[in-house]
Amino acid sequence: MADLMLGQTCTEAYYFQSAGVAHTFQFNFQPDKVVFNNLTKWTATAGNLPVSVWFRDRTDAGDAYQMQVIDSSAGASFNFVKETTNGFTVADTDGGQASAHATISGITQADPGVITHSAYTFQTNQIVRLTDLGPYGVGDNGMAQLNNNRYRIVVLSPTTFSLKDVITGEPIDTSAFDAYVAGGRICLETHVISLNNPQVTPYSNTNPYNPNPFAYDPINYRLTAGTAVMGADNDLFLIEVYKWGQITQLGDLA
Repeated sequence: MADLMLGQTCTEAYYFQSAGVAHTFQFNFQPDKVVFNNLTKWTATAGNLPVSVWFRDRTDAGDAYQMQVIDSSAGASFNFVKETTNGFTVADTDGGQASAHATISGITQADPGVITHSAYTFQTNQIVRLTDLGPYGVGDNGMAQLNNNRYRIVVLSPTTFSLKDVITGEPIDTSAFDAYVAGGRICLETHVISLNNPQVTPYSNTNPYNPNPFAYDPINYRLTAGTAVMGADNDLFLIEVYKWGQITQLGDLA
């Protein structure tokens, strides 16, 4: 599904009986946290794994953060373990982002500043917004001066373009900006500026001429839970799915 709930806090839950094998779940929004509660394993038996947790961008493929019962008599002692196989794997379908976004892999400190990006057919004079630069997550992606700003672009190659001021058209000098470190995204704001996009030469000679339309391709947000999470056949589960409306980077509190 399309994620139409940007900036909002969202939750949903699912109840199911496991088949004891890996299974792919589809959600109604892009989750930030998913908790699998194995109600059958919610017992005092040592070694049981009643809770498995997945965090967006904090879990490698196959990882699962799990609560393990370690006291078979008290039923109140737990240990947290990291399962590195048969845990969680993101299984989102392609779409959405590829229609209007590209990822940044480099930004020069130059006049004008030049951006290197993932393969995407941009056109000169399109307007883009740059995001996810500067302080981001637990680190700093650099080039904070460009973050969340709009620019007109000049295409230099299939994977590079330089920046211009949207109003004046003056090149953007990034020489004194913070050095680029990693990450960042390009959000395309003007999708079509010529008759067909991406441009095809020669133009179609059909009459009337129909330009290539911009079509939104939604992403389906999916997460595969492996056998380490799904437990045994007939185990009962309650899944909690969370999307946070805002995450504030507080930095180092020391």
